[in-house]
Amino acid sequence: MAERLPSMKHLILLFLPLTLWAQDSATLTITTDAPARLEIDGAPAGPVQPGTPLQLKTSPGEHLILATPESGGPSWRKAVAVSSALPNTLALPLLTHLRRVEIQKIGFWKDERTALIWAAVDSGSGVTVSQAHAYCRQLAAGGFHDWRLPRIDELQTLFAGSTATSDERGFRLIAPLKLSGWSWSADEGREPAENWTLDLGDGARASVAAGDAGLNRALCVRR
Repeated sequence: MAERLPSMKHLILLFLPLTLWAQDSATLTITTDAPARLEIDGAPAGPVQPGTPLQLKTSPGEHLILATPESGGPSWRKAVAVSSALPNTLALPLLTHLRRVEIQKIGFWKDERTALIWAAVDSGSGVTVSQAHAYCRQLAAGGFHDWRLPRIDELQTLFAGSTATSDERGFRLIAPLKLSGWSWSADEGREPAENWTLDLGDGARASVAAGDAGLNRALCVRR
């Protein structure tokens, strides 16, 4: 008696669970520049070491990654979108993270190329140009009291380039500063009552009404 071959319907039913499992599973490859302990969505995910990528199996979608440096210090965290169809990689910038923490403790960072000294953080909320000037005049970061609003060309020196890796907030900086929006400059814009602002995410300048707070912040500088 001839052996019956499985029908196409049976083959589809046989492989359907495997297909559904593949769609519900994804791999996230994590690298780091400093030893750390990982958590994903609050659950321990093991240690990760420099030079040894860690592959995590998880479900597609957004996950919260938390990395705690083994050397101590505050944790680094980021929400990451993971896909079952595309390669998923995440590089942990822990050395930059720890350096930013130290700079925020002292309140400033000096650019040795330009001799400019920058406040470690911006104003943190939207300000107008006049409010930005007042914020910098009143700033006492690092014990200094001669902070001012930068020129647009001075701000531009902080931009690391469009191909540089962005920080967790999307800014591409040569320094581990903490920004929360566009940065006002002291330079007048194209039209009366406008000033130049800079997006340190893509390096784009915009001439914005001086009374517009919105996304614009005060990042102060001194020499």
